[in-house]
Amino acid sequence: MEYERFSAFVAPHTDAMACVAAALIGVADAEDAAQEALIRAWRAWPTLREEGAVRAWLLRITTNVCRNWQTGRYGSQRRATQSLDGSESQAALRRAGESGPGNGAHADALDLQHAIAELSDDLRWVVALRFYAGMDATEIGELLETPPATIRTRLRRALTLLRDALDPVVDGHTSAWASSVSAPSSAQSPVSKPGRTS
Repeated sequence: MEYERFSAFVAPHTDAMACVAAALIGVADAEDAAQEALIRAWRAWPTLREEGAVRAWLLRITTNVCRNWQTGRYGSQRRATQSLDGSESQAALRRAGESGPGNGAHADALDLQHAIAELSDDLRWVVALRFYAGMDATEIGELLETPPATIRTRLRRALTLLRDALDPVVDGHTSAWASSVSAPSSAQSPVSKPGRTS
């Protein structure tokens, strides 16, 4: 009975949990991290005081699992034995609708992934949660226990560093991605989803 109640509350948020996990630790480990977060949520289910806050609660658990994952408490065996052939990332790009290595969109996606990976942890997490998981500054602030104004400042700093790293002017033309970063609208995300281009 209690499991059915838990499932009913959690089911609408599992996609968001997987999206946050993918944004924070990568597509390859996201499913495992999201599953670990669900196990932790089930164990902590009796401690949830406000059922209306279940989404924020689940995403906080997911974020904590991802933090632990990155520090090596989980997934370290997989990282130590994972093949370096890149077949998983190739499959992820194909699933995202890309035609693969050699096309400009694929190169842009790899450049963007590399530039994001070069950011400090606090900036990378804000970018990942904002543009890959689709969260706003208030939601990110709640997850990271940081004021929304600080989140917005980190986001501005990260976007400036990404613009500089990606050198938006190539052969005298501004790329579509750089144009969208330079002038973000409220309806369009200034950073593309992984494997997609603007």
